[in-house]
Amino acid sequence: MRGHFKILFHEDGDPIDYRCIKRFIAAFPKHYHETVREIIEKSEKLDEEAFRVNVATLMPSFKMTRRGAFRGVRINERGCVSDPNNVISLCWKHVGKELQDLKEHIKEKASCKRSRVIIDVSSESRDSVIEKTSELFEELRTLTVKSGRVGRVAASKVLFSALPEVALPVDNLEWEHVFCTEKYREILSMMVNEIIEWERAVQNHPLETLEPHKMTLPAIYNILAMSVRPLVKANW
Repeated sequence: MRGHFKILFHEDGDPIDYRCIKRFIAAFPKHYHETVREIIEKSEKLDEEAFRVNVATLMPSFKMTRRGAFRGVRINERGCVSDPNNVISLCWKHVGKELQDLKEHIKEKASCKRSRVIIDVSSESRDSVIEKTSELFEELRTLTVKSGRVGRVAASKVLFSALPEVALPVDNLEWEHVFCTEKYREILSMMVNEIIEWERAVQNHPLETLEPHKMTLPAIYNILAMSVRPLVKANW
């Protein structure tokens, strides 16, 4: 099974040493850590305003606002959300209530830390959460405004801005060369299975403890997934 894992394991199937992972995470740009911690904190209680602020904070960091559906989205000089194409509002209109319901469902089912919820809930609950998140992804990716379609990359990042304890932001290089699938469900399942197997292999080193500040497992896994992209320009 390890032969299918690409993020936390070497090509020969051996787990990457936790000390190497810790050093890599620490060396990652400070801006990523700061932005993601802000997203995690503000999404703990999800409402429309938190959603709007998080999307407007995250998208410029991922360079998703230069063109396409999220062109011009940002936090402006007055600290307010600028959404010239009303794409954030459109996303919330279509999936906001379902995101809130899913957030509440996760809280009800989880007796563990928020950072580990996608791993430590029961397998039945996990499958249900992954399935529902994937359904929301499919709904988001097809939304269209005058400047373009939301698409798969932005859809995954919108979900991460609302559900950083579950969703994984996936750029084009990861879709095409790392995960090699068009199904978001499969990507989330790969992430979960790989983290479980890595923690089992290294023992006594939960992945989230390798990042010294408040982060979720998907946020940490994303750092490592970005590191195995082909050495060409990516949208980060």
